[in-house]
This record gives sequence, C-alpha cells and structure tokens, in this order.
Amino acid sequence: SSGINAEWPLRPGYGFKLNFLTKLQNTKAHDNRSNMLHFLANLLENRYPQWVNFKDDLRNLEKARRVSDDQLSKQLRGMKKSLTNLKKELEFHKNPESIDDRFGTEMNAFLEYANDEYEKLEATYTNMGKCVAEIITFYGEDPKKTNAEEFFSDIVTFCNDFETARVENAKMKEAKKREEKQKELKEKEKRRKEQKEKERKDFIIDQQGEGEGVLDDLMDALKTGQAYNRDNRRQKPRQTRDGGKKDRNLSRGRSQTGHSQSPRKKKKVPTATLR
Repeated sequence: SSGINAEWPLRPGYGFKLNFLTKLQNTKAHDNRSNMLHFLANLLENRYPQWVNFKDDLRNLEKARRVSDDQLSKQLRGMKKSLTNLKKELEFHKNPESIDDRFGTEMNAFLEYANDEYEKLEATYTNMGKCVAEIITFYGEDPKKTNAEEFFSDIVTFCNDFETARVENAKMKEAKKREEKQKELKEKEKRRKEQKEKERKDFIIDQQGEGEGVLDDLMDALKTGQAYNRDNRRQKPRQTRDGGKKDRNLSRGRSQTGHSQSPRKKKKVPTATLR
C-alpha cells in the first residue's frame, strides 16, 4: 500500500502515487551517472536478493495491460444489442410461411445458445471489474480515477525499467573494476619511477661525497706539508673518507705485475771549478 502514517493523529501522511514508480529514473544522483532506480536495484541485490526476480511472479501483466475496459464494455453492449434485435426479428417468424422455412427454428436455437454465452461473458466481465477495483484500492489508488489499463501499464513500465537498471548496474560495476585496475597499474608504475629516481639521486650524492673527500684530503696534505714531502708520499698511503687506504695516484704508478717502481736516482752533473 502507498499509505504511510495514515493513522497519525495530527496530520495523515500519505505516500507516493503508484505512477511515481515510472518516474524514479528522473531522480538523478549528484554525479548524474545513476538515479533512484539504480539505487533501488542495488538495495534489493545486496539486502533482499530473494525479491530481485519479483517480475517472474507477474508474468501476465503484459497481457493484462493490453485489455481495455472501455473496449470490453463497448463490445458487450454491442453483443447485447444484437441479441435483442435478433429476438425481435424472431417474433415475426413464429409462424413459418412454408414448410421449407427453417429460419425461426434455427435462429431460436442459436439465440438460446448465444444468450447463455453472453451471460457468462457478462458475469466474467463484472467479476473482473470487482477484482481490478480491489487490487487498485489495495495499492492506495482510487478505482474511479485509475482504470485497469493505466494501473497495469505503470507496473509493467516499472518492471521493465527495473530490469534495465539492473543491467546498467552490472555494467557500471565492471567499468569501475576496470578503472580501479588501471589506477592501480598507474600507481605501481609511478612508485617504480619514483624509486628509480631516488636511486639515481642517491648515486649522485654518493659520487659527490667521494669527490669532496678527495679534495679534503688534498687540502689537509697542503696544510700539514705532507704534499711537499716526497718520501712520505711514497711511503704512506693517503687515507680517504670512504675507507680506502691507497692513493689513487700511487696505484697508477704501479706496474702491471703489482710491484712498485723504485725511485729514479738523480744523475750528478759535474761542475767546473773556478781557478
């Protein structure tokens, strides 16, 4: 029923009209990608899965909405009028003009059969009207304002829109999964590039630190005078910050066999003695 809080003493609160079900898709979400019908379909999928296939219990709705009460009533009135005219016509054939005139006999039998069928149809139509009025009233509508064709059409439209929303929800979920996967791959690639850039910067900093250590050792040697002491430079390897014990310049002077070269002896230049 669409009645909500109808027994509230202060002011009766009523729910929505049944035809509002056909307008749920007009209520859009903030992203304009989904609507109220998508929300309702998701709600039933997640919380009330036993009600998702409610359309299966309404298989005859499509046929019911094609039935026009006005057309049925018009056809029944036409049948009754035809039977009445036939009955009047048979009044003139009570006494046949000849033995071969069997019109009255045959048509009287048909009229009796037709009257029985008409009464059955009329009873079925009356019973249908009562049932439709009851179900329309059950859903909070006024049978005098809502006919059967409108009532069933609204329900069929809602059922079809609901199934469409379910299909669209499934597509949106798949699209969201693909977007999340692509986002995850992009984040992974971004982290990889950041790590590679960090390693590159760390390598540059290490190289700069090593160069600064060599320069500091050279400045210390100049200050202490060791840079001018050739014997000390040959005997004592230069200490570096990175823990190296041998001077690179000394290692260059080594032979390929690994032995250090002996220092060259200065040749004595004879000097002339002045007399």
